Amino acid sequence: MSTYSLTVGLIVRHGDRTWRLERQLQDGLLVFIDQITGTPHTLTPSALQRSILAKKYVVVHGDQISASSAPNSAVPLIKTLDDFAPHDAKEVQRRYRYVIHMKRMGLSRGMYGRIQDAVSDLKGLIPKGSADAEQMLDPRVPSAWTVMQWMKRWEESGGNIVSLLRRHSMRVTPKRLDSNVLRIARDKVRTFYCTQARPTAAATHVQIDAALAREAAKNGTPVMSISASTLRRLIDEVPPYERDVSRFGRAYARNEWRYSLKGIDARRPMQRYEIDHTVLDIVVISDISGMPLGRPTITVLIDAFSGYVAGFFISFWGTGLASSLAALKVAISPKDEYCQGQNLEQKWLPYGIPSLMVVDNGLEFHSPQFLAIAQHLNTDLRFCAVRQPWLKPFVERALGALCAYLPSQGRVEKRLDNYLPANPDKSAAITFSALCSGLQKAFVDIHPFEPNERKLWLPFDRFSEGMEKQLPPNLPTSTSELDIIVAVSKSLTVGNEGVVMNYLRFNSIELQQIRRHVGLTFKANIKFNPEDLNMIHVQDPRSNGWLPVPSCQPEYTADLSLVQHKAIRAQLKGDLTRRQIPEYLMRTKAELADTWNSQAVIGKRLKGNQLRAMAGLTSSHVLLPNRQCDTAPLERRPAESVPLLTDDELVPLSTSIPDFEAFAML
Repeated sequence: MSTYSLTVGLIVRHGDRTWRLERQLQDGLLVFIDQITGTPHTLTPSALQRSILAKKYVVVHGDQISASSAPNSAVPLIKTLDDFAPHDAKEVQRRYRYVIHMKRMGLSRGMYGRIQDAVSDLKGLIPKGSADAEQMLDPRVPSAWTVMQWMKRWEESGGNIVSLLRRHSMRVTPKRLDSNVLRIARDKVRTFYCTQARPTAAATHVQIDAALAREAAKNGTPVMSISASTLRRLIDEVPPYERDVSRFGRAYARNEWRYSLKGIDARRPMQRYEIDHTVLDIVVISDISGMPLGRPTITVLIDAFSGYVAGFFISFWGTGLASSLAALKVAISPKDEYCQGQNLEQKWLPYGIPSLMVVDNGLEFHSPQFLAIAQHLNTDLRFCAVRQPWLKPFVERALGALCAYLPSQGRVEKRLDNYLPANPDKSAAITFSALCSGLQKAFVDIHPFEPNERKLWLPFDRFSEGMEKQLPPNLPTSTSELDIIVAVSKSLTVGNEGVVMNYLRFNSIELQQIRRHVGLTFKANIKFNPEDLNMIHVQDPRSNGWLPVPSCQPEYTADLSLVQHKAIRAQLKGDLTRRQIPEYLMRTKAELADTWNSQAVIGKRLKGNQLRAMAGLTSSHVLLPNRQCDTAPLERRPAESVPLLTDDELVPLSTSIPDFEAFAML
């Protein structure tokens, strides 16, 4: 599977015609130019994507231009001059004026001679900080070599003015405490204080004094001790995060010291998608029967850069791999077809393959199938840590705000003390189709125009402005690989009827050609989509490739799910049971068997009588051979009516009728 982007230079082939993308109009139409005749053709992104997925168009060339740029260099840590003594700050300003003066003259730090001439031209004066500043005498005129060292330090520090500070101003004062005492104290802080027992600083102080006394007795030296303030400074030398890890555990420290610099690291649209499931707090009813169907499950994908909903999928399948793939396909596809006839006022903007998908630790996301889907789409996966929902805040916040969009009819209430919530099955009045249309309108017309309270921008404006600054996103040329990865797998027999699965037959000429090369019958892996039984995929044992095999009853299996098929068969079985068809068949089969048995006895009897009649076994035939009329072959005899049954045989046999005794059932 490959990808393509809607950039100038995209070439697609339709039969023998080759079209090249020339430009994109403001209304979203794509203008293609025929490479032979120069005739323009216009297509919408959704029509192009639908035709490519249907193999009607073939992508010949797609320009892949990298939109990434080198990350900005880290800003060095800068300390202000107010943190130093006034004479040190004054010296920094003096050196800074010399450096800036050389830069203004266009001199670099390697021009020793020109720098020496520039210092001499100042005639012992400090360079001006500004054009109207008063010029002062320099009591210590630096040499050219000293100025070059200042320029070097200033350039290598990235323009940090603190780099011009005198070296001795930043020297660290050595500790006056004995090194052996510091070693013992730090060791006790590490091995006694920083433990899961969490002793106090006073208890640690006692342990340190005891260790120092043992050390003094061992070496024969005077006993030494440390103060409580010194112990506190030694404890503070251990970073607070590491202290909490050692005393309270890593999980506590991770939750206690979690931080956020700029929120989610998303600098452009479609860089980071967040995906999650939840069960809606509403009971919906069927569009056909009006019966309550229960609480559906929704899967939502949200762009972390803008908070825009890129796609969603509602079903009763639960949280699984199939619903995740269905929502992902909606997020990737252009939204023109999804918005037709839905009475929406705004466009649903997101489409294309995201660069990163952030998921939780659900089993469907850790499955090999979902990892294979990400690899086919050339997108990265990031798993959030357990019990840390703040790592994907946008989708969590959106799922939490869904209750504001849901109607009150059929709402599931939270259980409270001394309160019986209403039964949502009785108050349910919203159909499943109305729920889907309403949530789509909420995600397209309402949610993108709710301003961010902290930054006061709209998700719609942020996403649309971000898409204008970057290249068009990539779209998949095929989703068959994804459907095969997620499909249910079985091992079935392939024969002259093809594949028979759940009383449905799937066969094609290509499958029979594989059968002629493999064997009369063979076992093969079968993959099918439980939501669409119109086609299955059979694995070729020779190449391990997957062959699509259509149904032999497309008028029945079109848009037919496995659940519907089983429900239809169950209903038909119930109808047959109610009509007592099994009992009727058993009775009629028994009657047919009795009929055949009785006719067989009569037929045997008739056959014997006929043979004896045709053989002519009488004395006249034996003693009078000259009787031509009697000895003529049967086929030459004149036709006459010969009774097959005699009158005696027509009399029914007399059988005795048994006697029955009457009884009463109490």
